[in-house]
Amino acid sequence: MKKVFILFFVFILNYSFGQQRMYVGLHYVTVKNEDAQAHIDSEKNYFSKMHKAAIDNGNKIGWDMWRLENPNYREPHTTFVYAHLENPDNEPNMQGGNNMFSESEINMVRKKWTDRVVKSGYVMTSYKGGFVPAANQDPPKYAVLDWMMVDPIDFYEYEQTELKTFLPMQKSNKIVKGWGLHKVVSPSNNNLEASNYVVARFFDSMSDIYNMMDQTNPLSKNMKATMKNIMDLRKIKRSQVLSLVLSER
Repeated sequence: MKKVFILFFVFILNYSFGQQRMYVGLHYVTVKNEDAQAHIDSEKNYFSKMHKAAIDNGNKIGWDMWRLENPNYREPHTTFVYAHLENPDNEPNMQGGNNMFSESEINMVRKKWTDRVVKSGYVMTSYKGGFVPAANQDPPKYAVLDWMMVDPIDFYEYEQTELKTFLPMQKSNKIVKGWGLHKVVSPSNNNLEASNYVVARFFDSMSDIYNMMDQTNPLSKNMKATMKNIMDLRKIKRSQVLSLVLSER
């Protein structure tokens, strides 16, 4: 390209996991547009149930399936983003509940799943802080993921700036229903241009995203200095708009 959701990334007010370590694995899967509904049906009928079993068994915190809503112009493919919420002290658990279906049935479903996939990729992130949904609540319906590139010498200053300055600002914004800072912990093959942080913001509707983007407000001298400081610390590499397809807690 971590019972909670941050992601990339799921969030709601009044439930903070600032003290709990959590990983969020982001699994990107791309299929042809004509195969998108079959892919969703497969996840709903089979794999979401297996992830739910893993959650109930304590092997996973949560699982979500999102659809990328801002692909390239005239893109003939649909990209889904799976968010695997994991306990860092456990081995990453992509799925569970294999005994729910016969071996022959699940092998057939997995083969069809693989045949539909055009390409895929996986990024592991670590949840650094934010405000998230209660354990028994579904995430908001839309999310915006901003992928940031930060110089390693500025990692600490950048995290502190986001969590101490911008987190309170996001909490006070009634449009924003959740916010989380994640650090990319997957090895990057020494790619110095790779993103190393993800900021996830959550909204109830696409209209709320548009309204947020439409806000043009005067800035005080202190706010200008604050904005300039964080712009010096990080560069936004790309922004992705996601809509929620399925969720298990």
